Amino acid sequence: MLLSSSQMLVLGISETHCATAAVLRDGQIVGCASEERFSRLKNDAGYPRRATDALLRELHLDRGALDLVVLAGTRIPTYEWMNRVMRDEAYRRRYYGVGLETPRRGLTGRARKLGARLGLLDPAPGKAPLADEERRAHVTGHLGLAAERVRIVDHHACHAAAAYFGSPFGGREALVLTNDNSGDGLCATVSTARATTLERREATRSGPGSLGSFYTLVTLLLGMKPGEHEYKVMGLAPYAPAGGAEQALSALRETFDFAPGEPCRFEWRTRGPLYRAVLEATLGLRFDAIAGGAQRLLEEALLRWVRLARERYGVERLALGGGVFMNVKANMLLAEEPWVSDLFVFPSCGDESNAVGAAYLGYLELCAARGTAPAPRPFGPAYLGPSLDDAEAEEAIRERDVAARHRVSEPARLEEKIAELLVADGVVARCAGRMEFGARALGNRSILANPADHRVVGLINRMIKNRDFWMPFAPSVLREREADYLVNPKGLASPYMMLAFPTNPKRRDEIVAAIHPHDATARAHIVDEAWNPGYHRVLREFEARTGIGAVLNTSFNLHGEPLVCSPADALDTFERSGLPHLALGRFLISKR
Repeated sequence: MLLSSSQMLVLGISETHCATAAVLRDGQIVGCASEERFSRLKNDAGYPRRATDALLRELHLDRGALDLVVLAGTRIPTYEWMNRVMRDEAYRRRYYGVGLETPRRGLTGRARKLGARLGLLDPAPGKAPLADEERRAHVTGHLGLAAERVRIVDHHACHAAAAYFGSPFGGREALVLTNDNSGDGLCATVSTARATTLERREATRSGPGSLGSFYTLVTLLLGMKPGEHEYKVMGLAPYAPAGGAEQALSALRETFDFAPGEPCRFEWRTRGPLYRAVLEATLGLRFDAIAGGAQRLLEEALLRWVRLARERYGVERLALGGGVFMNVKANMLLAEEPWVSDLFVFPSCGDESNAVGAAYLGYLELCAARGTAPAPRPFGPAYLGPSLDDAEAEEAIRERDVAARHRVSEPARLEEKIAELLVADGVVARCAGRMEFGARALGNRSILANPADHRVVGLINRMIKNRDFWMPFAPSVLREREADYLVNPKGLASPYMMLAFPTNPKRRDEIVAAIHPHDATARAHIVDEAWNPGYHRVLREFEARTGIGAVLNTSFNLHGEPLVCSPADALDTFERSGLPHLALGRFLISKR
């Protein structure tokens, strides 16, 4: 029996990599945070106990007030296995079959059969499905709720629900597409949606292959971390000479490609170990050419798939979810399709977004059970994590005796001071307000710099981020200055850094440090004053001093670590890096 109350409260949970909790109140997502921010383990998988507790504290909610808890995914591996494949390099190499002569092993159980179908040389020893009873037990043991208040829902249904109900489309008809590595045996779905109804039209099995698995193997082949560094391949791709990229594309197509049909397929065209197939196909090709060819293949496969979906179902408004759509360059090409009238990519649309989709689905179930007309509201501003508490910041400063090593002040007009420092010194970390959800820093847990000074790229890479030299930074742009810097003829919203744009050559030099140095595109964060007044003031004050209506914005973390969450995290990262300044709540801390 579900509890009745004056409000509906749903907790959505994603337990896979980058485990996340999301709280929905009366159709609105009011809290969302990932476990990695609290455990300090990048892409941490498992039941997000710390994130859930933090959100309940932030929202002043008792555990018993939750009407429903919804878990994303009907079958997932054990938490231990998911974390092992992300963190244990030797195991990861065996799992993906790295090497030319890796022996086959006998296969037992569903997971190993799936591994064999995917062509993995080592059929995932230790990988086993997590029982539903155990998943529910984590919830009931932690929150004290009855098991009947816990639901388990389909992986891709969560991606679709987040994409559509989280969109600003206001219930208007849309084509809803999901695409990822694999979830509940699928890698892609096509749905149509209107009002509060989502109807799945097609589903593509992941067994024959997926765009996500293809790009992951290329990431591994290039010596990067699969499941985490795919964005580096995307960033490297524009450096490839056209001829080299074309050669790599032709070679990779012999191994993997899109196959039209009903449903469409993304399929491996070779039998046996997949890593070996990709390796042999690209032997002798330059690393940048391989990245360029892989990016071209992904873009062209997505475009062909999306065009077919549009031909079949005739809808010109797109809502996109699933990890493949973290590829902002592919999203840019989709947005440029002449028939696309509007496009929404759910922010940080990997598995972490499924907590939001699960919450929306739970809300619809509650409405049906209570005879209430559902009114899901758009996702809105992504500042949904814990707030930065000035008292906690002051205590952390005092406990660490920060004033003994650095200058600590409380400027009366902190946003003006940040702008002055950006002009003078170039780099300031900002930790303020509620923490943003997802992989993109949106101003509240950000490192900021002067976008017109190309020297800050080397400074940030060398002293702070330890990033690969080819990786671009991104700009935060005042909404009122958007047309000065971005080519966005359809006026698409970009509040979450999920789209790339060509840049305006007339003003490009003003944001030269915050665009891709080779193709001059920008993964832009368009800043609306209503969504983040404090950050908007920083940009306005910088504009008043320089005439530039944008700043360089990158995530406040060291390379390979999660974004900072608490004042202690911010101070720790500040002191372990070459950051010269930290704006922490109302305090400004500068190195002597």
